[in-house]
Amino acid sequence: MDYLARLKESEEFEYWLGADKEQILYVEKELNIKLPKQYKLFLSQCGMCNFGDVSILGIAKDENTVNYSVVDVTKHLRNEINLSNDLIVLNYEVGEYLTLYKVSAEQELEDNPIYGAEIKYDGAEKIVLGKKEKIFSSFEDFFEDFIELGS
Repeated sequence: MDYLARLKESEEFEYWLGADKEQILYVEKELNIKLPKQYKLFLSQCGMCNFGDVSILGIAKDENTVNYSVVDVTKHLRNEINLSNDLIVLNYEVGEYLTLYKVSAEQELEDNPIYGAEIKYDGAEKIVLGKKEKIFSSFEDFFEDFIELGS
């Protein structure tokens, strides 16, 4: 899929420069995983993107800086709520909802399912992850749904 071309169809989307191989390897190394090929393609074409306050986390890169939001948010939630190491965070609606991408520690897969889970706070203001439910069969399906937001 040409992710960048799909984003350029509407002026409503914001996106960054594509990530290079070293930057993608950095994500894998920091999270101790292998990213699926479809997500790597997305990262290489547009890094990350958003429509209003809804984003697909990734690598925000411009001419001067690189920000690894997918690493930062995933690591934070691994510590905060003990998020499983076979998941990365694609979207985090603080205090409400997580969109999670299934990944592998050993092999680079073509694609994987996307899961959603509600986030709640217990009485001690600790974040609690609700039950994960499969919401998309692939990153492409998730991305197409995201594109529909801006259409």
